Amino acid sequence: MKRYRYAGILVAILALAISASAQRASTEQASAQTQASAPATPAAQELNVPLETAFMAKLSTNLSLSQCKPDDAVEAEAKQDIKRGKEVVLKKGSSLLGHVKAVQMPTAEKPEMVVGIVFDGVKMQKTGQQFSLHLIIQALAPEANVDNNSSLADATGTGVQSATRHASASGHASTVSGDVNPLNTESKGIYDLSGLKLGDQITKTGHMTVLAFSHSDIRLKKGAQLVMRVVEQ
Repeated sequence: MKRYRYAGILVAILALAISASAQRASTEQASAQTQASAPATPAAQELNVPLETAFMAKLSTNLSLSQCKPDDAVEAEAKQDIKRGKEVVLKKGSSLLGHVKAVQMPTAEKPEMVVGIVFDGVKMQKTGQQFSLHLIIQALAPEANVDNNSSLADATGTGVQSATRHASASGHASTVSGDVNPLNTESKGIYDLSGLKLGDQITKTGHMTVLAFSHSDIRLKKGAQLVMRVVEQ
């Protein structure tokens, strides 16, 4: 797969961070009285996986980016065992739990729609036990060996690379048709999804994946390839 790099999405990412803070403040204000009277929920135990560990996964839910709303569930599935030393700490088939954190709608000044997604938990395949684990999407592509036209709608354009240390992104121009090659743990950015931009942003509430596009919609289908990376909260 050819891979090209372009200029970044810093402005869109910063706008999304502001949007996320505003949405969080509104939610906190609306739920303050409820939280005051409700019993505390124990925090999930942190899964001990080394930072920067990259592993293969696949999207478990169809995702129409133009329809995303804050708190929409986003799930993926680990496609390989994750080890710490010789110990398997996360088995293949385990669920990666995420949600839409914030949405920045396009404007005349900022024509891109930006969606922020947080992955902050996992559910074990056999036991169903949940743990806290913070992940970002390192690379994204349609399902391997599937014509990429079936994995997106109204999507044309290029990927980008951001110019800040807090928001990195990369990608390449889509081949538009033909088979999609499999990703690996060294893959970074967007592959065969023309018009979609990938980055990440560190906010006050944690680390989130940022997806940006300027078309009517981009649809990510169940089975889309993901490379996930373990990050600090």
